[in-house]
Amino acid sequence: MSQATEAAPTTTPAPRPMQAGPMGPWAVVVHNDDVNTFDFVIRCLREVARLELTAAVVKTKEIHHEGASRVTCTHREHAELIAERLCSRGLTSTIEPA
Repeated sequence: MSQATEAAPTTTPAPRPMQAGPMGPWAVVVHNDDVNTFDFVIRCLREVARLELTAAVVKTKEIHHEGASRVTCTHREHAELIAERLCSRGLTSTIEPA
């Protein structure tokens, strides 16, 4: 007779939080200007940063009233791409460690 043995359950460690660094989380920051309209900024945030309408409106108001807003956080290469695309549309955007 053979005995059925149960395999010990395996656990996987939880992923570590991202650390700020070359590949860690980077924030895309959009700065206020006196050139672009609310509607244009909202459209850019929706199309480039892929924000939902409500989030894009909230971020646009924050940009206007606070002078800047972190619109998204991602890895560095993607943050650079988003910031570059926003700049190419006439918005002032930068990246910073999140």
